[in-house]
Amino acid sequence: MKKIILFSWFMLFISCSSCSSSSSDGDGELAASCSDAIKNGNEIGTDCGGDCPPCTSCSDGIQNGNETGVDCGGDCKDCPSLVSLPDKGYTSPTSYTGYDLVWGDEFSDTELSTDKWGFHLGNGCPNLCGWGNNEAQYFTNSDRNVYLLEGNLVIEAKNQNISGSAYSSSRIHTDNIFEFQYGRVDIRASMPSVPGTWTALFMLNHNYRVDAPDLWWPRGGEIDIMEYLGENPNDILGTGHYGTDFPANHRFNSVHFDALNGEGFDEVYYVFSIIWEENSIKWLVNDIEYHSMTPATTAANGQPYPFNDEFYLIFALSVGGNLPQVAPTPTNFPAFLVVDYVRVFQKN
Repeated sequence: MKKIILFSWFMLFISCSSCSSSSSDGDGELAASCSDAIKNGNEIGTDCGGDCPPCTSCSDGIQNGNETGVDCGGDCKDCPSLVSLPDKGYTSPTSYTGYDLVWGDEFSDTELSTDKWGFHLGNGCPNLCGWGNNEAQYFTNSDRNVYLLEGNLVIEAKNQNISGSAYSSSRIHTDNIFEFQYGRVDIRASMPSVPGTWTALFMLNHNYRVDAPDLWWPRGGEIDIMEYLGENPNDILGTGHYGTDFPANHRFNSVHFDALNGEGFDEVYYVFSIIWEENSIKWLVNDIEYHSMTPATTAANGQPYPFNDEFYLIFALSVGGNLPQVAPTPTNFPAFLVVDYVRVFQKN
């Protein structure tokens, strides 16, 4: 009798152990099913729902799946832009006596013209990581970072983790597309409001390459038509960079300009300009000159004058970096740089 009882308890133990093992294996199979591209277990859709991540639903009034907003982004339709376009500001003439319009973009098409613009992509690595300034963004050519809206170029910086960077944005250029020597450049634009952002509308020597930056910077020169920090919406600066090598002989001359009439650079359109001639650069805001450089300027710092060569244009909205004094806060994003037009005139 005792043998029978002991045998029964033994069989019950084996049976329960088997049940436990089966239950554990079942859970393992269920968890694994969240990445097998098959709808199984208690999934609601393929590899989603149940014990897997939520399924994307583009009409349930909830942000789920890979949506970036409620029922938008990810696999759903694009989320509506939060950009607010200015309704006023300074406008420059469409022509100047003695000058011809040789190049420009009014941004009136449906998408950015690749006949006029190229892209600098990524985080600058391996030769210019952080774009030489410890910047935090990853530049893309995505239409979620750069697009046209009501006759404006919009560059949008997003709080988006991409390839190890905490933010995404865009940087466009005319390298090998439009390179020029001398002229008047007018850029009508409105700045982002988000602290920690850094806008640069600038020009680099036509020989400069991001994959070999030390060969031509700063000796090839850099003309910053305008730089702006989101932490101070009432201030911009114009700068010329030069010097035979970096860092020992890098020099620059900057002058700041204050917003006019109590209207911040992020509230209305301003026109940022240079008048660039042989041995002379003048910086202007709304046709008001505030800065200039000549060979005497660079000679005073013991360096040659590099600005009589051909240059190309770059528009960039960066996040973080060496110049901003305020760190970006993810919840403040997105941030928007708005450009109404860019025009290049040369003497006829």
